This record gives sequence, structure tokens and C-alpha cells, in this order.
Amino acid sequence: MLPGFPSQPRVFFNKSRMPYSRWLQTLGRFSDRIAIIDGADTWTFADLAERLAATPIAHGPVLARGGVPDIAVATLRGWRDGQPVLPLEKDATEPELPAEMPAGIAHLKLTPGIAGKPRAVFFTAEQICADGDRLTAAMELSPAVPNLAAISVTHSYGFSSIILPMLLHGVPVHAVEVPFPRVVADALAMHDRIVLPAVPSIWRAWHRSGILAEASSRIALAVSAGAPLSLELETAVFESCGLKLHNFYGASECGGISFDTSATPRNCASDLGSPLDGVSVSVHDSGRFLVASSSVARGYTETRPGEILGDGRFLTQDFGSIAGGQRLQLGSSGAESINVAGRKIGPAKIEAVLMATGMITRAKVFGVPAHDPERVEEITALVELEPDVLLEDLRQLVLAKLAGWECPRHWVTDAADDQWRMGRAELKARFSA
Repeated sequence: MLPGFPSQPRVFFNKSRMPYSRWLQTLGRFSDRIAIIDGADTWTFADLAERLAATPIAHGPVLARGGVPDIAVATLRGWRDGQPVLPLEKDATEPELPAEMPAGIAHLKLTPGIAGKPRAVFFTAEQICADGDRLTAAMELSPAVPNLAAISVTHSYGFSSIILPMLLHGVPVHAVEVPFPRVVADALAMHDRIVLPAVPSIWRAWHRSGILAEASSRIALAVSAGAPLSLELETAVFESCGLKLHNFYGASECGGISFDTSATPRNCASDLGSPLDGVSVSVHDSGRFLVASSSVARGYTETRPGEILGDGRFLTQDFGSIAGGQRLQLGSSGAESINVAGRKIGPAKIEAVLMATGMITRAKVFGVPAHDPERVEEITALVELEPDVLLEDLRQLVLAKLAGWECPRHWVTDAADDQWRMGRAELKARFSA
């Protein structure tokens, strides 16, 4: 049994059960209808099935990476062959996974680890399908209205709200390679109605470009997640074109938690909306949200002290309260991971890359609030350079080893001794002042 993984009776995954049987039902209903528009290419549900039939049998975890059609087919391959599916960014390094996967696991997600290596989160078929079903119902997604895939569908938010509704419910997807305003405007012009899930930084770029005002009548639903949605942006979009941005809150370990279904802008930036149907949220003794639902994961590869994940319960890293009418109010986040415009990274990963250069004697990485609220945080690195090493040389080497968004934006080379003794929360407070 893996460390930190709750004891479970050994149940062998039967590929005839959902979600593959669910896919066959979708295929039977929508065989000749368009499933994916990807640039100049279109894929029907039958096309996906044909491409799936040409894939070899998988004998281990299936990595789902590439474009939307690639990820969809890889996901179906894992479902067909009874193997866990791990969505992964195109340029992401293949992670180390457990040599023996827990029985009954159909899906994997990665979260920041302690020592720079990500750790896996395990889901059964029932748990991952429950999340897709819950989001499809909450957002009233329909086979008649496509989803725009302008966010990464390998991240939890994109996979559950775009890939799963397509494969389980027949909701088509229009994929765009980049979320640039003109590219998105061209995609919107192809549809009478479309659903737009995005993160606040993308919503701001679209708003500033003017494309939302041009296409507001075509947007059936506008969803914002991945990072806090500011009242300033939400109100500006609503006042300029009458489009309501619906704040969505979730976590990798449990999928969707709450959703703001109101027709007008919120009055408070901390308002996370009401729990989704089938999701129960309470405030734990620690002050953090405790979530109970059928989409909570089975467990981590390794559980840290004080964590709760499994048996249908997940203790988030977010502190908050529950107001009248069961609306969640976010207080603060205790998570160590740094949120860069909706993308999250563990500081230990960056520290490991920095130390591996051999150009520094020590490093400490943390996030500070960004001047642009939609960017959320910016990465800051305290480093102690080896003699005769130039900071610019270190920066260039790190840029070659990390994605651009993962690289520190701020560097401190003259930290005082007391700063090296501080925890990340203290450093964040010190350098945010």
C-alpha cells in the first residue's frame, strides 16, 4: 500500500464499467456530429472512435498530452484499457509515478510536492465522472452549445469542464491554439452560442481588446476560475457589454466546489458562490474549508501531517467562512503553491532547479502579490550566489530549464540573515509591504 493512501479493499477496475461505457453511449448518440473543431480540422465523435481503434493496448498509465484531439483520444485509450489517465502539458517533463498503481484508479492529477517533485492524486472512475457530471449540470452545458477551449485542458479545471463534458455528454469543443483576442474573436464568430471558461488574466485581455462587447450576444455562459476574480474586472465587463462573469471555485483534489450563478456582479470579492449540488462544505476547526462530495479523490502518493483527503472528504488550504444562504466567503489561502495567473507551482520545484545549477549556495522561493490582480502572484527568489557568478547568467540558465511563467520575476541577492530564517509566509509579508 502506498504511503498516505487510505486502506481500501482491493477492487479490480472493470473496463466495461464507466467511464468507457459512458463514452460508448455518447458515441451512439452523436456519432456523426462534430466533437472538436481544431484550427482548420474538424473531428466527429466517430472520428475519435476511429482514431482510438488504431491505438495499441495500453499496459500502464496513459499520458494525455498534445492538442485537444490528442488528449481526448489518450483519455479514451486509458478508459478502454483500464489504465489510469494522466493529463500533462506538452512540454512538461514526464513525472515519476508509483511502480505499483493502487487498484481501481482511473485518473491521476499532479500537485506540488515537498521536495520539488510533484505528487500524484488518485481518482477512481466514479470520482472523476462525478466531477464532470456535476460541472455539466451546474453550468447547464449542452450538446447544442460548444465549449471554447482557450485554457489548458490538461489542468483540472479545463479537463473537468471541457474534456469530460465532451466525452461523457457530447458537448462539442472549439479549440484555439492561443487565447489571443483576434484568434478567439474568429472562433466566436463561427457560432451562434458558445460557452467560455477562462481565468481572470485572460478575461482582462479579452475585455481590453473589445472582443467581448462585439460577441456578448453569442456567449451563453462566461466562467472564471483558477484565480480570484476581482470585482473591478467583473463589474467592468458587465457594465461595458452586459456579460456576467460567473466565479467558479474548485480544487484539484475534489473538482468543483462552488459556483456563482447570480445574474449581476457580486458585492464582495471574497464571494465564491454556493456549493454545487451534491457538495457539502463546512468550516474545519483549523478555519479551512472541509469539502465532502462524491468527486473527492481517494488519496495522495504521500500525505503530509494535518492533511485530509479520502473517504469522500478533502480539507482545502483555503481559510474562509460560510455566509447566509450557504455562500462561501474566502478569507485567505494557506497553500505554499504560488498562483501565477491561474497556474500553480510549488516553490520547492523552482528551488530544486536553482540549486541544480551549481551557481548558488542556497535559495528560497515564494510568491508576492502582483500589481495586476488578475496575475495574482509573482515569483520571488532569494539566492546566495557563488563567488564570481553573475545573476544574469543564473537567470538565463534557469530560463532554459523552466517554462517562462515558472521563472522568478524578482531576485534578491543581498538577503539579510534574518530573512533566510523566515518561512515563506513571513517572506511574502515582508516583501509585500
